[in-house]
Amino acid sequence: MSNISVTASQTAASASAPAAQAAPAAARFNQAGFVYSVDLVILVVLAVFVLFVLPQAFARYAHRPEWFQGLLLRSKKIDAHAKSNKQTSISAPSRAYFDPITGRSFYTDKDFENTSDEGHFPAATLQRNKSSGSAHVNLLRNTSTSSGRVRRTQGKLPSHMPGWSSMLPWVSQCAHTTILPGVTVGKAVLALAYTTGMIYATLYKSNLFTESIRTGFLAASQIPVVIILGTKNNIPGWLLGMSYERLNFLHRYAGRLTVLAANLHVLGYIYAWAIAGTLTQHLQVLHYQAGLIAVMSFNVLFLFSTSLVRTKFFNIFIITHILAVIALLATICLHASEAVPYVVIAASAYGLDRVLRLVKTRYAHAYLTPLPSLGMTKIEIPALNAGWRAGQHVRIRVLSTGMGWFGWSEVHPFTIASVCKNPNDEGLVLMCKKAGGWTDKLFNLAKKISHGEAGGHVSAVNVLVEGPYGGPGHTLFSSFSGALFVAGGSGITFALGAVQDLVNKDLSGETRLKAIELVWVIQDPSMLMPLIPMFTEILSQRTHATVRISVHYTKAGDPQTVMKAFSRITLPRDLTLHAGRPKLAQSLAGVVDQACSLSMFMSEYRKSGSGSSAGGPSGVIVGVCGPTGLAESVKKVVGDLDSNRRKEVGGVEIHSESFGV
Repeated sequence: MSNISVTASQTAASASAPAAQAAPAAARFNQAGFVYSVDLVILVVLAVFVLFVLPQAFARYAHRPEWFQGLLLRSKKIDAHAKSNKQTSISAPSRAYFDPITGRSFYTDKDFENTSDEGHFPAATLQRNKSSGSAHVNLLRNTSTSSGRVRRTQGKLPSHMPGWSSMLPWVSQCAHTTILPGVTVGKAVLALAYTTGMIYATLYKSNLFTESIRTGFLAASQIPVVIILGTKNNIPGWLLGMSYERLNFLHRYAGRLTVLAANLHVLGYIYAWAIAGTLTQHLQVLHYQAGLIAVMSFNVLFLFSTSLVRTKFFNIFIITHILAVIALLATICLHASEAVPYVVIAASAYGLDRVLRLVKTRYAHAYLTPLPSLGMTKIEIPALNAGWRAGQHVRIRVLSTGMGWFGWSEVHPFTIASVCKNPNDEGLVLMCKKAGGWTDKLFNLAKKISHGEAGGHVSAVNVLVEGPYGGPGHTLFSSFSGALFVAGGSGITFALGAVQDLVNKDLSGETRLKAIELVWVIQDPSMLMPLIPMFTEILSQRTHATVRISVHYTKAGDPQTVMKAFSRITLPRDLTLHAGRPKLAQSLAGVVDQACSLSMFMSEYRKSGSGSSAGGPSGVIVGVCGPTGLAESVKKVVGDLDSNRRKEVGGVEIHSESFGV
């Protein structure tokens, strides 16, 4: 953490004979240069990881809209043409039949007469089949169910680059295997590699007990690493296509090792001074006092960042973090001039993050609606209707006295549940689950406002919205042939935004998807009621891809009673309600079958109509957001998928949505 002067080093070393003998060797060895080389190694390792994700990054940014999506929340005027062209009806069946011998679907001669000169599919449509069973039934529908104005052209389709989890599935499965709650094999390997590097940097040509200066240098050199990994906007995350919450575990782990190195540095010198009887004299020196304050700041950061404090006393965690970081950076510069470059880098990264967070913050009016059956509060912000990607989240601060004396000071992350640039004039929508504390106050505030207005019309509250953050990174959901989204409880917010986005892109001919399936696991079937209008709108679109939604309730109850309650409600086609846990393996197999079958059929049809083949399926993306147990079940199902089927569909990749403080 510090660079003690040569005189001070000799004084401390005189406390023991071995230390005195080691002093000349330590003076000859360039401690600062060696620790600097350790940081260079970290940069090289980062560069290697970036090289691995470069193909996906190039494929993503080759799609021009990706340059501007997911950066800044904004208000965008939706043109009238886009609104009028949104189609919500399902037309009559077209003439198609299934050949049970070949297992393929064919169109009648009349259908082929309507094919355009470019070799596109006929504009005739086929009503979705009520059955959600075998995949061959899905071939009975016309592969192009949108109107003639929308054509799937190669220029609009996003480029697909399979991730390493598709190319090396066994490596991905091993890396995502959970060892402890929140700890996977991949995280453990990274932590072990970092620990090994720090141990090597501590002990190489150095004695931990007689040359405490090395651990001081090492602690100072890791300050930029810890702070950069802890910021919401950082260059490593952007290069890797990873949001801050996925890098947060490295931030915490690197921080703990840095605190350990700083304490070893100080204890080593205090021990030497105590043995020599010069402890009091050294503690009266200014830069030594600054060093003690710096290490105390390190310890404050560690103690107040434990999971208990973060979850139970979030405001205390934030305040102590900010104050301790400021004290640390200031005092360490007084303690050792060699630490100044590291402090400058760390302060610059922290300052840049704060500026970007300010730039990404919007002041707006929000409308609160309580959803008692879901145990959620719906937040609608009509003024913000563009600027995010499906799966991203924002951090929101509610400026209302109804949130309590200090409720305005709390910021909480929530996944965006609405689609960007929705033609229905729907802005940014959040669905906040009651989880105690702040979220309970928000729900009560929504009820109070709603009951206080005539007709249940809610009034607006002022909010600060920061974001967007997170999302799928360099992965393009629309570039896959199939998509399966599994949500548990409030995780439906992630799935809703993703499915709505894919449906909109499908209507514009900007997706390769052949099949989209949403599986929602809830406790009580009544939780489905508030979302029936949203599900109905999604399923009523005339999409190219098949779209299905299945809801599974796990709370014990009489199925007959549930069905009787829902008998008075007309559920949209392809929305099913089931008792018990979902058969995820069956759902995944269905999506894989549809992606393979329809891709094969489209390839052969285009080849016969235009003389060019469209290629095979481009894989299946599986998105999951919910409890840890549900995420583990999804990982297991994907890992157990037959290798031949995985290869045939072009690979299966998982995107797991989670938050970090």
